[in-house]
Amino acid sequence: MEANTIKITMDGKEIFPEEGMSILDAARQNQIRIPTLCHHPDLSAFGGCRLCMVEVDGAPRLVASCVTPVRDGMEIITSNEKIIHSRRTILEFLFAERNHNCMICPDSGDCELQSLAYELQMDHLTVHSSFDTFPMDVTSPYLALDHNRCILCGRCVRACREISGARVLNFIHRGPDSRIGFDFDDTRGESTCHACGVCLQTCPTGAVVNRYRTHYSVKGHDKRQWRKTESCCPLCGLLCAVTATTADNTLLKIEGNLVKDTDRPDGGQLCFKGRFEVLKTKGERLTCPMVRNHDGNLEATDFQTAMDLVSEKLNTIRDNHGKDAVLGLVSSMCNNETLGQFKDLMVRGWHSGAIDTLDGDHFRTLLKTRRHLPGSFDEASWKTIPDSDFILITGASPGRTHPAINSLIHKTILEKNIKVAVIGNSNPGLPMTSFFLPITREQEPLLIKAMLKHTVEIIGSPAQKAPDWNRICKETDLIDSAKLLNDSGLDKASKMQFQEMVKAYATAVTPLIVTGEGFTGTNDPSGLDDLLDLAMLKTYPSATRPGIILLKPFGNSAGAWQTGIPSIEPLSGSVNWKGGLFILSGEEGEAHILSGPASAVDFLAVISPFFPDPLARRADILIPAPTWMEEDGTYTSLDGRQTLLKPKLYDPPNHIQHMQDILSSLAEKAGWIPA
Repeated sequence: MEANTIKITMDGKEIFPEEGMSILDAARQNQIRIPTLCHHPDLSAFGGCRLCMVEVDGAPRLVASCVTPVRDGMEIITSNEKIIHSRRTILEFLFAERNHNCMICPDSGDCELQSLAYELQMDHLTVHSSFDTFPMDVTSPYLALDHNRCILCGRCVRACREISGARVLNFIHRGPDSRIGFDFDDTRGESTCHACGVCLQTCPTGAVVNRYRTHYSVKGHDKRQWRKTESCCPLCGLLCAVTATTADNTLLKIEGNLVKDTDRPDGGQLCFKGRFEVLKTKGERLTCPMVRNHDGNLEATDFQTAMDLVSEKLNTIRDNHGKDAVLGLVSSMCNNETLGQFKDLMVRGWHSGAIDTLDGDHFRTLLKTRRHLPGSFDEASWKTIPDSDFILITGASPGRTHPAINSLIHKTILEKNIKVAVIGNSNPGLPMTSFFLPITREQEPLLIKAMLKHTVEIIGSPAQKAPDWNRICKETDLIDSAKLLNDSGLDKASKMQFQEMVKAYATAVTPLIVTGEGFTGTNDPSGLDDLLDLAMLKTYPSATRPGIILLKPFGNSAGAWQTGIPSIEPLSGSVNWKGGLFILSGEEGEAHILSGPASAVDFLAVISPFFPDPLARRADILIPAPTWMEEDGTYTSLDGRQTLLKPKLYDPPNHIQHMQDILSSLAEKAGWIPA
């Protein structure tokens, strides 16, 4: 027996839990069943439902095991006639207080309340129903809140506060009118809720339901056939750990792996992209190869024929026109294995001198900055957000592109009262934003340059100067900040707010800058250079990297860039490419592929999970591919510091080959056999 353990007796069995542990946790640690509804292992104890009542030391009054700590010598009984009667009575009142008609509930068959009714053999009510009809909130495209099925367990309220940090949900009204409300009794659509869905994941009943998959959860579907897969979500680059539930090769739901005391400050929550939008139909699925016939129409064919035609055409172009005649473009949403194979195929198979990613322009902007380090990128980890005391968001819309980042900033504001400044016309919907300067994307670099000059003036001459301090001072001496402020379009009140913002940044201890496509998606790197200088002024010498987070266009952009796929030089739009091979992921942000040099390709083969209309009109051959959910592969995190294996969630439709097989077959036909 360890020094920090005590001895108690539970149902006649001696056990040795840790001192201070709750009775419920001690029971679960020893595989002793105590039913609960309001308790959740990843949330604080609440003691509200009273279903976990147990008898302690023969006392006539039962106690709630979830909030009662163990003590040495305690004798506990978890189940007897008195306890079961108490639990059944509580359960009856829960059913009577709201409309729990299981036959029309989307969570029937997957409901903790219903399961407890079966367990306690409660097949009818001995008390009269006492509920009125409550409203149902369907103002969210992702989830619905049905107050008629709510048991007021408070799980969603605690999850919204403790995991998400949004603090949007709370109890409102009193007595029989009590219910869960958003903010000041707003609808979900009008509230500050950012649709992370953690309330849905922790709800024990059908009060919060997923609007995309309710029909798969109703009673009649055999839950025993459900398969759970541990994986990760690569959509934003945060590589959030998830558990996917599938049945009949159909994705039913994705849930975050909620964990306490982890190195992930998000607590394992998901965003609306990773939980809900993965269930959306992205378009018509491409299920078989399509080849353009002599009439100019696409018609179905078999894989072998399509692969032979692609290789024959590109081999001929390579042999007759040389390396500059074949163009390769690939989405940075693909996994690292696909990216590596694609690069080898294009370079070694078809001797292409022109391969690029769909976000190559962002990569090339980084290469042009003064602070680019070969093989890495000067940026901080998103995990440093809770450690910051000032966050500047500019050139980015994290609420749209990286909602988990936005959620973490939201949480940090509420928990630590940090100051947040937003420069740009995209309001991130953050609470209590200290500074908001709504200017256009074109004007943002002007304001950053002025901010750099004022920051240098406030800092003065620090004892430990940043490596480029002298250069920065020399350059900022030439800046006319008054003109820049006028050119940025700020009015008098906004200029005063700007001055306060600069002072707050310059005096902050651990400031952080969050930026993205507004600065990386331009051919001019000077704005990003100014941002990097601004970040380095405040982070040197305590940190080796400037306090800046680069929100990249695709979930695996960092992996694609580290693989070295993007072209160092921009692809010329004047080149008449004779042939091209494009690989798409089917995710958003790929529509621009037909612009620029891609529009000049004479022969175009596209590998894609979906049947995109613009490419269908332009492509000569379409080859179906699995989505990221249908294939194993590794992905690299947003900051490029971590690479994780993402197991597939389910199998692709019949006859769709894996990307490894598709690219290996093309490589062999191109005359290059991978080792």
